[in-house]
Amino acid sequence: MISSMTGYGRGEGEMEGLSFLVEIRSVNHRYRDIIFRMPREFNPLEEKMKQGISRQVFRGRMEVSVIVKESSEREKKVEVNLPLAQGYYRAMKELKEKLKLGEEITLKLISGFPEVLKVEKEDALRYWSALEKALTEAVLGLISMRRQEGENLSRDLLLRMEKIEELLIEIKEKAPLVVEGYRNRLLERIKDLGPNLETEENRLLMECTLFAERSDINEETVRMSSHLEAFRRTLEEGGPVGRKMDFLVQELNRETNTIGSKANDFQISHRVVEIKSELEKIREQVQNIE
Repeated sequence: MISSMTGYGRGEGEMEGLSFLVEIRSVNHRYRDIIFRMPREFNPLEEKMKQGISRQVFRGRMEVSVIVKESSEREKKVEVNLPLAQGYYRAMKELKEKLKLGEEITLKLISGFPEVLKVEKEDALRYWSALEKALTEAVLGLISMRRQEGENLSRDLLLRMEKIEELLIEIKEKAPLVVEGYRNRLLERIKDLGPNLETEENRLLMECTLFAERSDINEETVRMSSHLEAFRRTLEEGGPVGRKMDFLVQELNRETNTIGSKANDFQISHRVVEIKSELEKIREQVQNIE
């Protein structure tokens, strides 16, 4: 089963008064690119989160948003830097004596100085189990959506492959008639030159042979059939096959262009245009396959 690179996943986790919401949005990208947006104190967990995603998602640009909310009942631990507070007090006392100031040195004044009171920093690793739960749910949701979209892409690609195969069969059936048509047109031109002009059989045969060599598309049609079969097998195998499918589409385009340049027939050229149109649509779809 193939997967699209477009998807969305969401997960939640909770621990000790902290709730975690993880959202992952992914779009197509040539490689795997993961971008995080979360509170600074949880940055130490970024690498663990990246590893958790990378084990299951192989291509795409993913934006991972982590929202942390704190319950109203949760108590915050406040640390007092007593040595610093004492230092401020002594400095203020000295300043008061030297300047002969009458103001009191209050608790409010001392506690307002930087770093005297500070909220204890969160230990990010302590909350990893809750964040991991939210991340796992989000990744599973993302994968599910990408696979569902992949099924839709697969059905569309198979229909377009069938259309190309039908057009290729028509080209193969028409190709042998092109040389015969050229031979008949050549004979008609020679006859039009005059009733007394005898047909030069050897020259006519040589001209037809050269034309047949120049317009022979058998090798191209065989290679196209092979590439179409490889594309179908790759689609059935599934997994991260987007790059391989992109390469096969390029090869199909190459062979189609060669057939178009060799074909000296309006009907074949018309079918070549149709094939190129289908291949362009396939190429656009393949760009979004993992």
